[in-house]
Amino acid sequence: MVISMTNRLLAVVIALALSGGIAAHAAQAPQRPLTPITLLSASALPAALQTAASRITESATSAIDPGTAIRSAYQRNRVSLEHLRQQASQLNGSAHPAFNQLISDDERALTEMERTALATTRPVASSTIAAMDALVASAQAELNRQLAQPNAVKSQGSSQSGKSHGSDR
Repeated sequence: MVISMTNRLLAVVIALALSGGIAAHAAQAPQRPLTPITLLSASALPAALQTAASRITESATSAIDPGTAIRSAYQRNRVSLEHLRQQASQLNGSAHPAFNQLISDDERALTEMERTALATTRPVASSTIAAMDALVASAQAELNRQLAQPNAVKSQGSSQSGKSHGSDR
């Protein structure tokens, strides 16, 4: 009796996990995307909520297709690194090119992590995604450290004067 109930409960849990994974996979498949949900402003969602949603989706997807979860995390982290590069444009002096180099190195490391994980027969999505996220978190911490230094940020007057990007260097 107890084994039968345990098996039924296990079947329900597996069915829920599988259906969630299939829905996540279908939502990320470019050839068959699900209809997007329209929000008033997606950027108004807190970053923590967006990160949590990404991790839930990646967890569900990794149960069915770890390669897709790794590719999704790779893309998300590439976008995050590019946002950090844009935020670093306000850094003064040699800090800006140095941070750009750090981001370029991190992008290469991210690409290598993805390639290494996908080259295996059975990729382990959770550890690969955690390593990718740690790389981005490290870059974010470095940018925060750079921005916290005195005189690290360009004055608003010179960056808003209408000069082209080529003449600022």
